[in-house]
Amino acid sequence: MLTEEELNVLSDDFTQFLVVQGIPDESWRKMNLENKEKAIRLVEIFSDTVLAKVYSKIKYLSYVSDKVYSIFRINKDNINLILIKSTEPTFDFKNENLIPEILSNHPDSWELYSSTKQLDEKLTDEIHKLVTQGCQISKEETWNIFYDFHKKVSKKASF
Repeated sequence: MLTEEELNVLSDDFTQFLVVQGIPDESWRKMNLENKEKAIRLVEIFSDTVLAKVYSKIKYLSYVSDKVYSIFRINKDNINLILIKSTEPTFDFKNENLIPEILSNHPDSWELYSSTKQLDEKLTDEIHKLVTQGCQISKEETWNIFYDFHKKVSKKASF
């Protein structure tokens, strides 16, 4: 559910949502005071609508930890993953400036994985799961760098 701060930022959108639901401002204010459960359900529905709209626009996500760099490409019915795992204790993928150096000059210090996951669940549910696990929105350019690297070192692209 959206936070109070996020709801404040989206107050005009929420007002429009209430209008579409056939709930005038005065009725909303009364409901918010007298029927908190119903008011919270409406806010949850609005929150889900907002998140679904935001998630539908996401095309790339990445997850970075000390030892793992993962990048995801979101497609209509599947998600592609390229994952690079460091086997060297001193390498840190959180310093993105070091990644080209690690990959180019230390080929025995990392492992490369790739996969494609067919989506059984709704796309937005899968994106929500990845975001709540710590993924951040990424860029197509970043995906292309890792995709080209993947093709080069693995002699193939699995997607």
